[in-house]
Amino acid sequence: MSIFSGKVTLVTGGASGLGEGLCEELSRRGARVVVTDINAEAAHLLAKRLQQAGGNVEAASLDVTSLESVAEVISTVVDSYGRIDYVFNNAGIAVGGEFQELDLATWQRVVDVNLLGVVYVMYTVYKQMISQRSGHIVNIASMYALMPGLLCAPYVATKHALSGLTQSVASEAKNLGIKLTLVCPGYIDTNLFKSGAYGKSVNAEQIKTRIPLKFIDVPTAVKNILCGVESGQLIVAFPRYVHLFWWIYRLSPQLSLLINKLIMRDQRERYDSPI
Repeated sequence: MSIFSGKVTLVTGGASGLGEGLCEELSRRGARVVVTDINAEAAHLLAKRLQQAGGNVEAASLDVTSLESVAEVISTVVDSYGRIDYVFNNAGIAVGGEFQELDLATWQRVVDVNLLGVVYVMYTVYKQMISQRSGHIVNIASMYALMPGLLCAPYVATKHALSGLTQSVASEAKNLGIKLTLVCPGYIDTNLFKSGAYGKSVNAEQIKTRIPLKFIDVPTAVKNILCGVESGQLIVAFPRYVHLFWWIYRLSPQLSLLINKLIMRDQRERYDSPI
């Protein structure tokens, strides 16, 4: 029997991409899934489809940038089920472009969703998990939570922040019965890039062609994430190239910087990026 069977599980950004994949697999494993998304229509359509397949699934509209919205959804779930066992903080937005071309409004939006959205959910659900003396918070970050990245400084900044947040709270939560997991995947083949914010040197149509790494399919990513959560890992990183780059960065930050400088020079030459 899956450890998720019968467990009350909330997924943010659950209506599409990786979030949708997580909801599907968690439902298949017997979890009571709450699909939350700012796109309420898509969330309800997914919930209906999973219900028809025999899943115990419901949907809720959730804007993670609003503490009031977060508090309302979590309160409703607790009122319905009496507890929350797992939270997957998956909602996020992508950003692309050089630091010099991204305005502060873009920075604010990325911080609001990718960082403060996670903080609001954690802040609210943490108190409930303390009272029930159990729970598991899973923060979906990126390989760029573990190392520098190019042409996406706001994104990298928020993912680094998630790393610090997750690992710091994990130490505090251990004796309270609460577990935390930081998920640091490589590139996943989802629609994340289509709704991102971009400077003039990068656009959604060409961005995948500019990434010289293999994209992971959603089912494979979901399998890796849930395997890591089941085994109680603090950091779940995949595929193998993430471990390689992470190892290089830890071994020699200067070498990592040199590699990135060479890649950046090639990007500018190929795509006419501003210098």
